[in-house]
Amino acid sequence: MRPVILKFDHQVITNYIIPPHLMLQPFVDNYVLSTSHGERIVLNNTWPASNETSLIFYLADQPFHYVNVKTPSPLQPSRGCIVGLQSSCNGTVHFSGVYHTFIIQFKANGYNKLFNLPPLQFVNKLYYMDEVFGRAANVLNEKLQNAGGMLPMAQFADHFLLDFLTRHKKTAELHDGITFVANELFTSSSVHSVEDYACKANMSVRNFGRRFMEQVGVSPKFYCRLLRFNNAVNLKIKKPGCNWTSIAHECGYYDQMHMIRDFKQFADINPNKLFGSTDVYTNPSVDVNGSSNNLVNEKFRTVQRTDF
Repeated sequence: MRPVILKFDHQVITNYIIPPHLMLQPFVDNYVLSTSHGERIVLNNTWPASNETSLIFYLADQPFHYVNVKTPSPLQPSRGCIVGLQSSCNGTVHFSGVYHTFIIQFKANGYNKLFNLPPLQFVNKLYYMDEVFGRAANVLNEKLQNAGGMLPMAQFADHFLLDFLTRHKKTAELHDGITFVANELFTSSSVHSVEDYACKANMSVRNFGRRFMEQVGVSPKFYCRLLRFNNAVNLKIKKPGCNWTSIAHECGYYDQMHMIRDFKQFADINPNKLFGSTDVYTNPSVDVNGSSNNLVNEKFRTVQRTDF
């Protein structure tokens, strides 16, 4: 497996990107094991807007969330939280300790499809995991903590999610136009117009917008802006030497000023300051385990699993 390596002022976090079970891939983007390999680190980073809803399991120490400098609070006491789509900058996150976190990242409407829960309830919200999933969340957290490696972690997450897929099979497996578009959004390198997506979903623009809002929680136009912003952030992480003009062009911005406007809205900071303050970069050439059967492509989006 070739992981994404993040360095924060010479502190290293490795993000291992693992695909979900094949039956879950219409709904789940990736599993991510983010770890400092037992080393203590200190981070203080901006929490920008995000187009993804995620389940986050803190398997070691926990971060603190600052909505502003006077209100520090643990992100959650139960070691697992649900982070909904974030439409704006959500303050900063401070972390000091051993970082070892397992994340389940959902596609645009994947959370709604798998759990049959209204997405608007989770937009810009954090929930304790056991408030929504009860004992099952605590059981999964314990299994993840005691797992002997990344593959067992992925398998435990698969079993947890496949149980919900079975329960909500009728709604989850209804392959409507929104699901089709949601999958294209997460496989394409660029973001198109709402009119294009409505056409691909075989819907009118008005009906597409209504159905998208029901399953995702925000309008398709706003979601596309969020996705394009996150694509720009991720591209800069993967290609630190790439200049902002090239990133703006590659991510489909009209020009660099339009991209800067989105950074100010979604991160409360301009691009150079966001990355200059954390010194984030990746090293795509590092291969930690050359004997692994898991392969990741140049965009770190697709990993092959051989256990299913």
